Amino acid sequence: MLVDGGQTILAAFSPKAQAYATKTLKQRGVQVRLGMHVKEVHPGHVVLSDGTTIPTHTVIWAGGLKASSLSENVGIKTGHGGRIDVQPDLTVPGFPNVYALGDFANIAGPDGNHLPQLASVAEQSGKWCAKNILADLAGEPRQPFDYFDKGIMAMIGRNAAVAEVGEHRHELQGAVAFAAWVGVHAALLSSTRAKVEAFIEWAWDYFGKSRGDAILDRAKQKDIDWNDD
Repeated sequence: MLVDGGQTILAAFSPKAQAYATKTLKQRGVQVRLGMHVKEVHPGHVVLSDGTTIPTHTVIWAGGLKASSLSENVGIKTGHGGRIDVQPDLTVPGFPNVYALGDFANIAGPDGNHLPQLASVAEQSGKWCAKNILADLAGEPRQPFDYFDKGIMAMIGRNAAVAEVGEHRHELQGAVAFAAWVGVHAALLSSTRAKVEAFIEWAWDYFGKSRGDAILDRAKQKDIDWNDD
């Protein structure tokens, strides 16, 4: 069961990708409940914002990112998510030699909106910060941060994914997007050995369609009492 406070899943994607993802999830037995939040989490159930109670002992919560609490203690007014709104060159307003990057900063994109809290934004902003520091040392002017948008991807399940590639968001769906997701994530691994090991594990999982034996370290817990609050 998927509960989302928004009116659609994968809000960052196009309506076409959202419709595909929703349809695929439902075909795979996932119940999608939109426009509501989880209000309470108990040992044996959760309570939704509309008062509905769902019996479950397994709850996975995924939420947005908030900046480190340090941002609230540096005497600078923070913006959305407790992050610091930075200048185009990634410096903190009023402190030209102090930079804020990654999940600690709200970095404006070309459209004026804040860039998403993604690893690619953090990585590129870190490298850009280094370039500006080197420019200072060389007596050259700093350059405003220019983010290269590589696109976004989301895995839905076996042979099912959505991807919007590049600045112009070329859309991919299904097995092609699934393969692209696997390829991109393998390419981002740090070493050749890690890439080879990942491909072997993924291939074994994909073609073998089998899992290892589950191990219960607390055998008495295997029987679930759904009346346990």
